[in-house]
Amino acid sequence: MREQPSGLKTWIFTTDHKKIAVLYLITACVFFFVGLLLATVMRTDQLFPAGSKFLNGELYNVVFTIHGAAMVLFWMIPVLLGFFGNLLIPLMIGARDVAFPRLNALSFWFYLGAGIIAVLGLLLPGRLDFGWTGYPPLSVITNTNTALYVFAVHLLGASSIAGSVNLITTIVTMRAPGMTWGRLNLAVWGIMGASIIQIIGIPVLAAAVTLLLFDKYLGTHFYDASMGGSALLYQNLFWFYAHPAVYVVALPVFGIVSEIISTFSRKPIFGYISMVIAIMVITVLGFEVWIHHLYVAGTANWARVLFMWGTILIGVPTGIKVFNWLATLHKGSIEFSTPMLHALGFISLFTIGGVTGIANGLLGIDIQVHDTHWVVAHFHYVLALSMSMLAIGGIYFWFPKFTGRMCSERLGKIAFWLTIIGALVAFAPQFYLGVKGVPRRYWIIPAEYAGYMRIGSIFSYIAITGFLLSLINFLYSAINGERAPSNPWNSKSLEWQIPSPAPFYNFDKIPVITEGPYEYGKPQGKES
Repeated sequence: MREQPSGLKTWIFTTDHKKIAVLYLITACVFFFVGLLLATVMRTDQLFPAGSKFLNGELYNVVFTIHGAAMVLFWMIPVLLGFFGNLLIPLMIGARDVAFPRLNALSFWFYLGAGIIAVLGLLLPGRLDFGWTGYPPLSVITNTNTALYVFAVHLLGASSIAGSVNLITTIVTMRAPGMTWGRLNLAVWGIMGASIIQIIGIPVLAAAVTLLLFDKYLGTHFYDASMGGSALLYQNLFWFYAHPAVYVVALPVFGIVSEIISTFSRKPIFGYISMVIAIMVITVLGFEVWIHHLYVAGTANWARVLFMWGTILIGVPTGIKVFNWLATLHKGSIEFSTPMLHALGFISLFTIGGVTGIANGLLGIDIQVHDTHWVVAHFHYVLALSMSMLAIGGIYFWFPKFTGRMCSERLGKIAFWLTIIGALVAFAPQFYLGVKGVPRRYWIIPAEYAGYMRIGSIFSYIAITGFLLSLINFLYSAINGERAPSNPWNSKSLEWQIPSPAPFYNFDKIPVITEGPYEYGKPQGKES
């Protein structure tokens, strides 16, 4: 086997899926840090009453626009598909690399370019201030540099499509002998479902923002109601992708939490087949619920009722997964390591978000709480906080696999408890504000509700501190962490049956698989 090359040049020109995964991770963590910093700025501004704030209304809009884009588009999706997808797929299916290594490298550089453009949107004149959704007419009629937004979305979309095609092709064509569909890790199933959504949905988003560019700079009127267009056209096109994008984040997370829970409870995943079916059902149903973002936008009653039932129905496969995770934990030999704590923390936060999401999907409730702080709280529990916590837990879990070192358990557990304590309270008061009808995205909160926002701000500082401690832990451990054994968690999954960090070509011999990844108490597949 050839030795793995070293040096900065090999990182810049690498086509090794493991190095590209690390590049994704480093870049995504930078944007995670930026998103946390901007969240701190917004939360600090909310501590002050009107007249004493240090942000003006325009700058506040810029901050929450870049915060939303950084967290959703440049942290969560890239870390889950770009990092975990690249790192895990070849190792879990017994391949030496992805199907198209050069295309894989190109997808990362497109992602980095999109991120640089997004940062320019914060710094250059005409700063982006219309929210990460880019809604017209605001994004068309103001002096905002909409072209940067559109260009960043196109580059990020090209990166995502290239990466998704690569991952799906790798899973379909490069599985090791004996690696049947029924022996795939649930993380592989989740990443494949998310990749399918990316390929179908991103072209629709690209069309939406292209028409936005035409309206802004070429004088067309696709979204101008006074000239026969409709801003609702943009909303339909945007949410056709943007709501399934929630599942682009969620599906890999569902797989990752399954890997962690099975490993640290020393039990096979309960109901493996039902978990796979649930993942693929969500992949399909994710495209059938976007109208619930438009309940109050003049949508016909028959459509509102149809999509309400679609929204409720998607809660069924989600509930199956939560039940199966709890059943896997039942009577397991549970080890409360840092990754396991993050998995359990994810379940608690995600359940809060999921239950409020079912309520939010009901017409009678949504009409009352639409565009209020209820939506902000629901979104952060079901996606931003829970998914970020589990992504951090996944990094802790596979950290030895790509660095060869162990993270500090002590610092990891301190970071977890700070994160979960802060996260459980940080957005809870906003459910109450939503019921009271306080609108979201407003720079100034009515005085009678300011105290609730201050409570949320204080606890958000605690959660942000926890997240930052985890980032510090990763950086410190990558340099000074103790050397990791090949399989520190005694996992049965294929990626842990080779040395840590993984060799350049992953496997000296392509393995022949005879067992699934969760067969605790049984021998793992042997190499030929």
